[in-house]
Amino acid sequence: MIAAQSTLGVVAAALALLSLGYAIVGAMSIVPATSSGARKIWPILNIEAAIVGSVCTVFAFAPVLMPLACLGLILRVVWEAASVRFRPGGAGLAIVWATAAGLGFLLLILLVPWGWAVALLALAWLAAMVIRLTRPEAAAADLFSFPVLPILAFGVSCTGGNEALFLAAWIGIETFDSYALLAGKVFGRHKAFPALSPNKTIEGLAGGAIMLVLTAGGAALLLPSVASGQAIAFALLIGVFTVIGDLTASHLKRRAGVKDYPQLVPHQGGLFDIFDSWIATGGALAVVLAVAGLA
Repeated sequence: MIAAQSTLGVVAAALALLSLGYAIVGAMSIVPATSSGARKIWPILNIEAAIVGSVCTVFAFAPVLMPLACLGLILRVVWEAASVRFRPGGAGLAIVWATAAGLGFLLLILLVPWGWAVALLALAWLAAMVIRLTRPEAAAADLFSFPVLPILAFGVSCTGGNEALFLAAWIGIETFDSYALLAGKVFGRHKAFPALSPNKTIEGLAGGAIMLVLTAGGAALLLPSVASGQAIAFALLIGVFTVIGDLTASHLKRRAGVKDYPQLVPHQGGLFDIFDSWIATGGALAVVLAVAGLA
């Protein structure tokens, strides 16, 4: 399916969708009825363009850059999550968690075939989620369930030859998030999750979902080897895990009493704020791929 497409082809699709986003926001900025909400998007869109460029560069040169990029992502995200979970005064613990996760990632990609490594991580992930549900106060289970184990599964699988599929998933996530934000700014009236994520609206989520499905359908028309049904099912799966990842990260922040993880990028917050949905989706995809490969 999508994994069969070349990574460079998916990179080109990402850049084309970014250009389309600029065109849509530009058009809405000059229409009186939508200009006020659309103009608020420009600073965020420009930062998003920089993020897209960075991610596409990593995937375009994946054999060299991917392991280093995954290691850097793991270290920063786990440090951000641990520093919030153990605040105040948890800087030392956050460094320990990040270092342990980074070493675990290196050992897994060097010593264990990716499919078996992800399968082991999936079992540990399931155990961590069971402990988290039965003992909500368990900080270790909290962090293991999200983000430590899913980001390790994501990183191991990304370095195992599945780059095109994970980049396609990221494009879907960014498509959903970007148009959900735009639709929410322009048309948003009704809160979707008032307590957990007050900025999300029903109109915004609907707009993001519609654009994600249309994008997947369009990709299927342009790529003969991708069936429309498969593309739309893949898009819907991405949409579900995008919301789950974002809400889970928001839950951790609300419980810690912070708005964002330690800021790295203006208008975006920390690296965990930027990639929370990709971590959740990527971890789930990694498990699916590993199970399919081991079956």
